[in-house]
Amino acid sequence: MADVRLDLETVRELAGRRAPDGFLSVYVDAASGRAKGLRDAAIELKNRLGELERNLAENGGTRPASLRKTIASLEPDLEWLTDPTVPGRGRALFAAVGDGERLRFTSQMPLPNRVVYEEHAFVHPLLELLDEGEPTGVVVAAEDEVAIYEWKLGELEELTRIAAADSLEAPHERSGPVNVMGQRRATTPAREQRQARERDRALQLVRRGCADAAHLAAERGWGRVAVSGGERLTDPLAEGLDGKVAAVVRDRRNLAGFGRPQLAEAITEVLSADHREREAQLLREISDATHSGKGTLGLSDVLGALNDGRVAHLVYDPYVRYVGTVGEDGRLYPPGEAPPGGGPAAEETRLTERLVERALETDARVTPVEGAAEQLPEAQGIGALLRW
Repeated sequence: MADVRLDLETVRELAGRRAPDGFLSVYVDAASGRAKGLRDAAIELKNRLGELERNLAENGGTRPASLRKTIASLEPDLEWLTDPTVPGRGRALFAAVGDGERLRFTSQMPLPNRVVYEEHAFVHPLLELLDEGEPTGVVVAAEDEVAIYEWKLGELEELTRIAAADSLEAPHERSGPVNVMGQRRATTPAREQRQARERDRALQLVRRGCADAAHLAAERGWGRVAVSGGERLTDPLAEGLDGKVAAVVRDRRNLAGFGRPQLAEAITEVLSADHREREAQLLREISDATHSGKGTLGLSDVLGALNDGRVAHLVYDPYVRYVGTVGEDGRLYPPGEAPPGGGPAAEETRLTERLVERALETDARVTPVEGAAEQLPEAQGIGALLRW
């Protein structure tokens, strides 16, 4: 058993693996209700595995015995999936039926309860997780300190912390009147001077934090940076990063006093909401791009573009089961279409998996969008941005 770090390269390699008797893919939501939720998940997992064995037994062949043997050997790993003492809100297990190979993943972001047995590893939930949990910069500012983190898959890693000078009051300052040019006038009270100095120092600190965050964004490839500094410092943070990073997400709460777990949870909440809006924007972008030839919608056109390696960014609804055929040369076709010249083609009821494999093979970005079929009903929720 190997506990594997979750990244796109690992998912790409997993999606391309083959096993003589197929793959068993198991996902568990370990976030809902913890102990009670995991007890329910354990019962559901047992029921789904039992149903899977019964369905296979009805079809006959050698696979039921192979699957039954694999499930029996997985008992410790299945217990791990629903163990409340194991960290991670989402857990996944992949087992190649018959040859003993298996992989495990954990994540601080939730995964759906799923049990899938098919020719290839079922990786769509991992792709959703990677897309939503992409590395993101986080800048949290207080009056006397700026902290910069990297958020990834629901976890926070502190990268740097910038503190202001300890002293905020110059020793020579005094309140009271002074005489200037023979005239007596009141100076600014010491408290007002100190407050003005604190504001200036906080803004200076924000500028330093923004410079460091912009440098880290370029170095680490962040597509967005979340900023939080309460009502006073959030906008200066965002303005300081405007034009220096691809996108800025504002959170006007004062998060500087949060502990690490609470901060990670708060940031995850904000970034998840932003991700949903970004998905909706992506669908609008693809729809608009079809008018200029830089995008395409619908299964037939997307498959054609994938076959030619023209897809830069594939979007599909993971809850729609796309079907079609695969030609002898590996090209993909929608229902009703056949290879040129009427060549042979095999029916493919799991066309979504082939779509994803082809996209990953050609280094296209893949974004599963739940509900895409509702937003793009005429296209069945599938579209793409094109390279040419």
